[in-house]
Amino acid sequence: MATMRDAVSMSRRSLLLGLSGSLLVAVTGLPGARGEGSGETAGDFGPFIRVDGDGSVRLVAPCFELGQGSHTGLAMILCDELGADWDRVTVVGPELNPALNVPGRDGQTTSGSQMIRRWRDPLRQAAAAAREMLARAAGERLGRDPDGLVIEGGWISDGTVRLGFGALVEAARRFPVPDNPGLRDRPTIVGTSVPRVDIPAKVNGMAVYGTDVRLPGMVHAAIRQAPVQGARLVSVARSAGAEEAGVLGIVEAPEAVMVIATTFWRAKTAVDALDVVFSETEHDGIATADIDAARHAALDAPEAARPIEAGDAPARIAAARGPGSGVVVTADYDVPFLHHATMEPMTCTARVDGETCEVWLPTQDLTNSAKAASKVSGVPLENVAIHATYVGGGFGRKFETDCVEQAVRAAMTVDRPVQLTWTREEDVRHGFYRPAMSARLTAAVTAEGDLDGFLMRIAGPSVLEHTIGKPLINGSDPIAMLGVGTESGKAPGKVQQYAIPDLLVEFAFQPTHVRLGYWRSVGASENGFFIESFMDELAHAVGADPYRFRRHLLRESPRALAVLDKVAVESGWDSPRREGRFLGIAFSECVGSMVAEVAEVSIEEGRPRVHRVVAAIDCGTAINPNAVEAQVLGAITMGLSAALHERITVGDGAIVQGNFHDYAVARMADTPPIDVHIVDSGAPIGGVGEAGLPAVAPAVCNAIFAATGRRVRSLPILETS
Repeated sequence: MATMRDAVSMSRRSLLLGLSGSLLVAVTGLPGARGEGSGETAGDFGPFIRVDGDGSVRLVAPCFELGQGSHTGLAMILCDELGADWDRVTVVGPELNPALNVPGRDGQTTSGSQMIRRWRDPLRQAAAAAREMLARAAGERLGRDPDGLVIEGGWISDGTVRLGFGALVEAARRFPVPDNPGLRDRPTIVGTSVPRVDIPAKVNGMAVYGTDVRLPGMVHAAIRQAPVQGARLVSVARSAGAEEAGVLGIVEAPEAVMVIATTFWRAKTAVDALDVVFSETEHDGIATADIDAARHAALDAPEAARPIEAGDAPARIAAARGPGSGVVVTADYDVPFLHHATMEPMTCTARVDGETCEVWLPTQDLTNSAKAASKVSGVPLENVAIHATYVGGGFGRKFETDCVEQAVRAAMTVDRPVQLTWTREEDVRHGFYRPAMSARLTAAVTAEGDLDGFLMRIAGPSVLEHTIGKPLINGSDPIAMLGVGTESGKAPGKVQQYAIPDLLVEFAFQPTHVRLGYWRSVGASENGFFIESFMDELAHAVGADPYRFRRHLLRESPRALAVLDKVAVESGWDSPRREGRFLGIAFSECVGSMVAEVAEVSIEEGRPRVHRVVAAIDCGTAINPNAVEAQVLGAITMGLSAALHERITVGDGAIVQGNFHDYAVARMADTPPIDVHIVDSGAPIGGVGEAGLPAVAPAVCNAIFAATGRRVRSLPILETS
């Protein structure tokens, strides 16, 4: 399998070399793109399959490998459908292609746990088309009906003679790409656990991350940014440190100052020594308490947007407050701002040379990275090249282009490549954070365990407004609604998969100056905590077992019941357990997959300790069960870290935290054994990378209640326990 070093060095010019004599078929669901048997354009360099004369197969993937194992999954899908030799299939990441930036589409991005579920079917179509072209060429040579030939392991056989793919490429190139090729129905690799193709390069050091990029003549830059969002650079006093040997220049940007030097340490030392003055802002006196108070006030506002509504929940709840009409429960919840805390801080290398601009960086968004580089450099977009490296942790943070703009600005001041690397302090204090949100939930529960009315008001800022300046949609932010309804957020009569005939979900917008961004599972990360904590409260309010209470409400969803039952069995929900151990359960639907989790908790010296987490996931079809398990493990670990420890706070308008001493993340000792069980329903394929995160915080908090009788309604747990 190819390493990312191939992708970093692969330009369009080098890609064209060797296409003569190759069979190329575009992988496309995009308007205006098409396959080319001769392969001179291959869908204008969108994702494509390339079969070479030596029999090797290369997939230029539509998205990036972020450590989620998607390139391995795509290679498995390709290998099965094409009938290729697994050991001769390589995968590389995409190159920037402006032709794919179709209005109304996301451009070239990697997000939302979409790579496999978005590209599986187009990839199968392209691979089947290539297979039929090769079979047709083999049929001509053998004098056989192509439909009767056996294709496997990179060979095509009539039972007597075998022909390798490579020997058929030249003939296959002459045929048009079939529009509706037949798909195979018996996978041999898909559904089995295959080692990830990106792991060897990461282990042996061949993988190139953003900070690994080295170019001839490259120099380094360090940065100091305005502490408060919206402040501007007023003045920079050159100090003695800025005149040290190796310092090549000082770059002033609207909101920051950078020093360029021969090494990063020299650049950092010099930038730290500068006497920098930033402007005052209207946000300078704001603290976390002010932000929280404004958000809590929004919970009481007389009006709010109503993005999800079915029946008449207010009337049903009002009626339930009467004598003998059931139980009405209300609870408020809070979650804090969260940082992505990626292992690799923000970094970007740029070179601006006359009419061209080249950028090397870890990114989730080729399209907007290129636009940012073009905007700052003044170089036409068609002359911008983006070279994507491996990503040392994305989780949504690598969507943003702030570091691209800064690196390009620095490179414009010197006639050589510049690598900008943020310190951990800059990374923590200038993130794009998961928003702090609040919610108030009210529900009426009947004696039979049904919900006779469900009200939920979510209060907080808008991620879409901050990230792309998109206005609210009828007063609401759909990102804030993720994890509330079904994935579309529009299914009447259901919260998650719970059957609720009368429900109302509101959104009360409360802006903030703190920068916001996409964070793993985005809105579902907070809504999972809100809803599943509340479901547990409802169960206990009527004396019901939390597992069976959910089971009753999920009776219309066989998939949800399957994962809930599976996790109950595997966790030993009904079995005796060690003294002092308590279980909490939670369910979540996220990115098209359904997940149930049970956390086992004890209380030691007044503090909760998580001993085990058991998860069951239904993602439709598990392409690579090993990768599914790994992603659920990672998501639970990240969600557990956030639930236990993580919190970004604000003081005097600025982010208070600066490194891992005051922004704690889970250590190995905090991370319990995690058991993952896959329920293969055959439903439409769902995402995996984010699916395991939303349920872990409520599962732990519900276990804490089982142990102590005290509810945790505000995260992180260890600040409130």
